[in-house]
Amino acid sequence: MAAQLPLIAAGSDGASVNNAAPSGQRFSHSQSLDSQSLEQSFPVQLVSGEPGSAMVRRSVLPGGVRVLTQSMPGQRSATIGFWVGVGSRDEADGQHGSTHFLEHLLFKGTSRRTALEIASAFDEVGGESNAATAKESTCYYARVLDADLPMAIDVIADMVSSAILDADELEAERDVILEEIAMDGDDPTDVAHEKFVAAVLGAHPLGRTIGGTPEAILAVSRESVLQHYRRFYRSEELVVTAAGGLDHEAVCAQVFAALQNAGWELVPEALPVPRRAVVPASITGQPGLHVVPRQVEQANIVMGCPSIVATDERRSVMSVLNAVLGGGMSSRLFQEIREKRGLVYSTYSFAS
Repeated sequence: MAAQLPLIAAGSDGASVNNAAPSGQRFSHSQSLDSQSLEQSFPVQLVSGEPGSAMVRRSVLPGGVRVLTQSMPGQRSATIGFWVGVGSRDEADGQHGSTHFLEHLLFKGTSRRTALEIASAFDEVGGESNAATAKESTCYYARVLDADLPMAIDVIADMVSSAILDADELEAERDVILEEIAMDGDDPTDVAHEKFVAAVLGAHPLGRTIGGTPEAILAVSRESVLQHYRRFYRSEELVVTAAGGLDHEAVCAQVFAALQNAGWELVPEALPVPRRAVVPASITGQPGLHVVPRQVEQANIVMGCPSIVATDERRSVMSVLNAVLGGGMSSRLFQEIREKRGLVYSTYSFAS
């Protein structure tokens, strides 16, 4: 049986109903941790490193939650990220922009915390938190002192698992996102890159803008956003990464306790979702010259073409080629276009 999100419903007044199990005792950093018993509960795979060095470890928790950590001896801070395997390419018709919309709304309150309490939790300890939506994933992350890592895990787990998606907050955030889209539209560099991606990928889902269009944001309903949330924000889709001054077994215990207290059913039989299938993309782009006229002082030029997939065994060769072409101040592009000819201030290449 797959782990399910707590059932959340809200009316026009924003009142919510959360059918999750009652929260149990919150995990405390002061609780004694038996490393041996934790390792037995959450088997650890050593990915790289040696004892005493920066070790990368991986565990799969009940519910299919994957946890990867890199312990960095001597560090007094730690960074935690909750990655959900959903991006703008996964949006169904009528849901375009929902992934980015959700990223905003998860900061707007849960059944346990208001939006201000979420923000204050990190500000009070001098930490920082944010989120980012990509075409194939969404990440909620924070950087705090190592002693405050349990708090960061508890807050982000609460956001990911128990967002209220209040109707009034959604309407207010709709305007915020429209302003964000307008801001990006005022940046010629962003416009040039979005135009390039659309020209290369055409109608393929990867060709969409991550934030959606103004028309899509105005049209998307709370029900569509809620359906998107319930479909993808599940334990099998979740990857938790952490690095810094930390203990792998403690992080696993804290993540498990936080998600379980939030009402997720973390059954041992659940397995992580498999990697996305690598299939030939149906590219319907329009090669050629595409110009977006703007009254600005500089022109932004993007040139490129489809390339290898991320899992191609030649990806390391591609990385070297990218470094030689435009990866630094000694690259071909930088030396020829800027240093020798003085035509630009910025020039670079990238493989995506």
